[in-house]
Amino acid sequence: MRKPLCYSLAPFALAFLSGSSLAQTETPSAAPLAEHIATVIEAQPLKRVDPTYPSMSARKSQEGWVRVSFVINKDGEVEAPVVQDSSGLKAFEKATLRAVKRWQYSPATQDGEAIQQCRNMVQIDFRLAGSAGVTRKFMRRYKAVSEAIADKDLPLAAELIAEMKDDQLWNHTESAYFWLADSYFAKATDDTARELKSVRRALAVNTDAVRTSTKQYLLEREFVLAIAQSEYNEAMKAYDKLENLADDKPQQLAQLAPYAEKVKELVQGNEPMIRKASIDEEGRVFHQLSRNAFALDIAEGDLDEVQIRCDNKLSRYTAVSQSQWHIPSSWGQCSLYVSGSPGAQFEVVEIGEYIGEI
Repeated sequence: MRKPLCYSLAPFALAFLSGSSLAQTETPSAAPLAEHIATVIEAQPLKRVDPTYPSMSARKSQEGWVRVSFVINKDGEVEAPVVQDSSGLKAFEKATLRAVKRWQYSPATQDGEAIQQCRNMVQIDFRLAGSAGVTRKFMRRYKAVSEAIADKDLPLAAELIAEMKDDQLWNHTESAYFWLADSYFAKATDDTARELKSVRRALAVNTDAVRTSTKQYLLEREFVLAIAQSEYNEAMKAYDKLENLADDKPQQLAQLAPYAEKVKELVQGNEPMIRKASIDEEGRVFHQLSRNAFALDIAEGDLDEVQIRCDNKLSRYTAVSQSQWHIPSSWGQCSLYVSGSPGAQFEVVEIGEYIGEI
């Protein structure tokens, strides 16, 4: 259900937030009896078809990964698969979508009745036998980009990165280091949206060839950048991974801890949370909700559709500026998938009560 947009803006300046104290609670004299709400059994895989490795990619020794979001309907069939992100190779994205559409599950149930399961995400890795490390050619190009950035020759760095991206001759390790280099360039040019995307792509590669110190750096950057773009759930996921990365905690973690606490306070509070978003070149934006109500305010360009993908409900709407959605508690945790013209800018304004996972 949608209502006219009405909210006040409360700026969030993380660096200037003051300290907080824990609320005092009293021990109740008698514990209330628990009431049964519902028994939900998640969908279970029955048939998963492996994607076909693209022949041209195999001949070029290309590797990659694809992260796809999809819905499992009441019959256990996959619906509405959407590429959430990938290493950047279109052939792998197409192969993944073709395979996922053929998957079959036993449907999720609630108190014995079949229901939709709408928040599903899986990452498919495309690997070739015997592939490891980086080639000499890639290393020369990577060093050239690094030197150009260090010398502040950003036009040259941009040219070299574009050439590497056009070739796309990457294995998994090279993919991780390409996106690492791209994140360095984005940081040097103050392009925070590009840096965050590249940081996440570098982290998505499952390889031991990337040093722990590099992974720590990337997670620190994801935490900081996600906060800057009001992606608070994603920021806390990065913080949790940073905590679990090594027994020897980096000093930076202690410096980030107070900010993590402030993020929790903000998300679990009642002040509006505003994310300024821009449709990427693939025509999409994903956003995990923490509140049970939200609004959209379109600033520039055209949005096509808003999909609310919840634990057991998928709803699709036209994207109308200054409209407000209230999410029933029975739908569970929800994420948004917004499609539109690349470059379209809008705000997601979260209001209402906290229903998140932090």
